[in-house]
Amino acid sequence: MINKEKILKVDIYDVNGKRLLTTRSISFPKDFFRLRGQELVVIKAKDLPVLNKADPIVAIFEYLNGNRVRFETKIDLCTNMQMNFHVGTGEVMEDRRNSFKVNISFDGVCKFYERDSEGGAPVIFEDPLPINFMNINLGGVLFNSEFEFVKGDRVNFAFLDGQIDLMAEVLRAQKNPEGEIIGYGCRFLDVTPGQEELIAKFILDAQIAERDRRRNQGF
Repeated sequence: MINKEKILKVDIYDVNGKRLLTTRSISFPKDFFRLRGQELVVIKAKDLPVLNKADPIVAIFEYLNGNRVRFETKIDLCTNMQMNFHVGTGEVMEDRRNSFKVNISFDGVCKFYERDSEGGAPVIFEDPLPINFMNINLGGVLFNSEFEFVKGDRVNFAFLDGQIDLMAEVLRAQKNPEGEIIGYGCRFLDVTPGQEELIAKFILDAQIAERDRRRNQGF
């Protein structure tokens, strides 16, 4: 069963594995010729690839939690403005939670951290510590700061204009060839579904912006 409210995007591929399009412009209209156990999917956009009726395609639905479901199906109708097809039972693909990421620089703050070697009690910064994030995925971030953290620290993060406020565990210090720390890789702790949804939308928007930038520059 398709969870229509939690779809992040849909990728359409041909039988050779070539991606034909990526879109969030999908709908599930009432199907007057409903096929048992199948759902009608309609994509509306400009400059869609024009395919023939019954051409085989693969549709991969990606959800806000990072899960992906793969459907093999055929085109019902396709013009440069609309694509229709049906999907039935899909195949759940390998979880891409940790690979669904984007390299992007953005700012946040750390209000406190916890370190077991210091008793595990929160150490509160007098002023929130500025943090620069270098990349982000649904499972965690790579960040840097002027403060030196250590593996195992539990760090408070606030970012996206305060919409996200959560804890993360430092897993490693990433160093350059000279041995200088350039960032800390960490995993989020106890992320709520609402926070995960906000992070997923932020990642997708950043990916789309980067794709458009590269397209405009002729890459």
